[in-house]
Amino acid sequence: MEVTKALSEYVVNLKFSDLPKDVVEGAKLCFLHWLGVTLSGSKEPLTNILAAVAEEQGGKPQATLIGRKKKASLLQAALINGGASHALDFDDVHLGMMGHPSAPVFPAILALGEWKKVSGEQFIAAFIAGFEAECRVSSIVYPEHYLCGWHATGTLGHFGAAAACANLLGLSPSQTVYALGIAGTQAAGIKQVFGTMCKPFHAGKAAMNGLLAALLAEKGFTSSPDMLEGAKGFSKVFSTRMDPPKALDRLGEDYAIRGVIFKRHASCFETHPAIDAVLALKEEQGLT
Repeated sequence: MEVTKALSEYVVNLKFSDLPKDVVEGAKLCFLHWLGVTLSGSKEPLTNILAAVAEEQGGKPQATLIGRKKKASLLQAALINGGASHALDFDDVHLGMMGHPSAPVFPAILALGEWKKVSGEQFIAAFIAGFEAECRVSSIVYPEHYLCGWHATGTLGHFGAAAACANLLGLSPSQTVYALGIAGTQAAGIKQVFGTMCKPFHAGKAAMNGLLAALLAEKGFTSSPDMLEGAKGFSKVFSTRMDPPKALDRLGEDYAIRGVIFKRHASCFETHPAIDAVLALKEEQGLT
């Protein structure tokens, strides 16, 4: 089954008019939440370092840096804003992805959308395309991919950012196949670095590399046409289990954004039930 091709055709042809009302509202809420955590993260030391390196390199001021009175090139803006959005680990979560779906996607399409002066409706449609792509790629390798040591926000986020940017650029299905292929061969991020500046760096790199993948594909850059299902493709190499057709289950009917979760605490979401339980015991039972 040509899974990469089918997914590419879906994400690039997705339009705002196709989206149910609750999906649109979910996208707006994700953006407001992402903007808030990114504004806070923009003051963190890792974001300052990324911004300092970008300033030293220079480049065209094409896209806004959240929380700063400066602009940077498209790729640098995606990197910096992506790092900032995951700096506090307060960004949204999707358990089917085992990661943070908005952090790699919004920085890429915000930079590209500002440069191209797209409409709000185009922006929302692109976001949903990216959100769907990364969660559906996750379904192929879930949960073994994450358990092997890969940071899903970084790896799967490459596909989300590339798909969203392909939609925003209006790439053809064949160009989008290549965009996903270019994204897949760049995908990286290992959990060994959790607790360091490299964890949020993964989100920034996913945004940056996904945007780059779409821009290259637009110019005619090629890649494997079956990155997801190929014998040496993403799912085969990055997981001990692969089920490529699962990415197409109820495509266009179910929307992954309906499962998005917003954090109550700035820590890994899997710690939240225990935290909530202790806080409840403290409040209701006088635990000290």
